[in-house]
Amino acid sequence: MSAVTAADAAAPAAPPPRRPVAVRARGARVWDERGREYIDGSSGAVCVNLGHGVPEVLDAMRAQAERITFVHRSQFAHHAVQDLSAEILSIAGPGHREVVYTNSGSEATETALRLALHHHAADPARAVVLTQFPSYHGMTAGALGVSGHPPRRRHLDALHDGSATTVPVASGDPGRLLPGLADWRAAFARTGPERVAAVLLEPVGGAASGACEVPDEVLRGLRDLCDASGALLAVDEVMTGFGRTGWWFGHSRSGVTPDLVVTGKGLSAGYTPIGACLVGDRVLPNRPATDLAFGHTMGGNPLSAATALAVLAYTREHDLPGRAERAGAVLREGLAETAASVPFLGAPRGRGLLLALPVHQDAEGFARAPLAARICAAAERNGLIVYPAGVDHRYQAVLVTPPLTVDDADLRELLARLRAAVAEVDA
Repeated sequence: MSAVTAADAAAPAAPPPRRPVAVRARGARVWDERGREYIDGSSGAVCVNLGHGVPEVLDAMRAQAERITFVHRSQFAHHAVQDLSAEILSIAGPGHREVVYTNSGSEATETALRLALHHHAADPARAVVLTQFPSYHGMTAGALGVSGHPPRRRHLDALHDGSATTVPVASGDPGRLLPGLADWRAAFARTGPERVAAVLLEPVGGAASGACEVPDEVLRGLRDLCDASGALLAVDEVMTGFGRTGWWFGHSRSGVTPDLVVTGKGLSAGYTPIGACLVGDRVLPNRPATDLAFGHTMGGNPLSAATALAVLAYTREHDLPGRAERAGAVLREGLAETAASVPFLGAPRGRGLLLALPVHQDAEGFARAPLAARICAAAERNGLIVYPAGVDHRYQAVLVTPPLTVDDADLRELLARLRAAVAEVDA
């Protein structure tokens, strides 16, 4: 295990890359201070699900700001968060009983981890969290500690002795990018089922795996493994939640009810910071999770709660999960045509409007100059924002995740600009 040295600490940081300065945005378009226009093909950080500047959301924010922007949960309740909790639980369906609010998806992951350990407090040996490799669950220390993302964990790992109780589960089949059910069974057996507190995974990956999907049968099998062993099943829906995959939640299609659901990003569609952890009926059944020492100063504040409520109302009214499925089919077809034009791109993967183009490059080339990053840089030069993903060359991909409200004209223009970027890299 490497350590942080004095030389490391004293080394000058590389200058940050120069970014265009955004000054205005509407729908799927962003303009910089020089008047240049970009298509937001990444929905910011895969969070601007409704697009920019939606009047209904802005009106709700103004109205709430005029009434009250902050009270603390230890002093007052407020209608915005009560209504939001009811709406989230309605969307999630039976099997969940409460919502714990945070400021971000990372903090929601931390909340899920703490709840899992509190749930097993009477059995302190049950402290192992099985996580999928690759994966990314947030940038705080605890959330990053359970992420299968070596590049982002590098500096965190240097700060501890490796005694964390996270066990990443990787595919044992070179032809399969994510672990199958046999890999999960083997991980339970190696660890000892009686030591597993929880399983945590993303139904469709993002930054780490480049939109690799967990098959429904694997999710169902994991539910059975957790039930048999007494472990909790936690699903990270920060990126996939609230319509992006064509379903309200990425796990919904499988019919599985997780014990803990981590959310963020799409909950407020980028309009205000908010995250949440949905707590299942099995978790601490004799004690409300909100009785524990959870919560953050701004968690579930009236302004963020009212904003999220308006976002969910708009999502429901305009059937954005259905829109994601329909627009995703059009986008997938266009991405497949783009991939067929060059030898270094593979068939698109993902679900709904969480899609990616796999990039074929050997390990040496990836270490020297990742091709996905070059494509994304060329896309920016062509007025398109997309995101490079993948923990190593096997998972390298270009994430293409426009707002769920993207119209057909913007989709056509997005694909045209992406094709121009790919051609530029291929030249």
